[in-house]
Amino acid sequence: MIATIWQGMRFGLVGIANTGLGLLTIYATMYFFRFGPLTANAVGYGIGFVLSFALNRKWTFQNNSSIQQVLPRYIFAAALSYIFNFAVIFVCYYSFKANTYFIQLLGIGLYTASMFLMSKFFVFPQPKETAEAQ
Repeated sequence: MIATIWQGMRFGLVGIANTGLGLLTIYATMYFFRFGPLTANAVGYGIGFVLSFALNRKWTFQNNSSIQQVLPRYIFAAALSYIFNFAVIFVCYYSFKANTYFIQLLGIGLYTASMFLMSKFFVFPQPKETAEAQ
């Protein structure tokens, strides 16, 4: 249980770092390279995704599996988490006319929780002997 709490805290710190680097990249590419907002956004999210994958793999979940083994699962988990995020926003906005700022927070919360759980149990699962030792 304690290990999961520490992993959750690390996951959150990685999220903050990934968001900061992504935003910095977006702004820098728009300012220095004159990229349009959509291109800059794609580059920023791409850089943030790479940082997030690398840090979560090595630091948060301490996984030594090959990149070829875990990267497709990480991409799948991120895509599915984003679909969950989008669905909550879509349903809350169009069905309930909920406050758009509040539903963004709900979507982010669902994305974060689902991405953490899928990362822990699907993308970077611990070997059984390691999990049983905790």
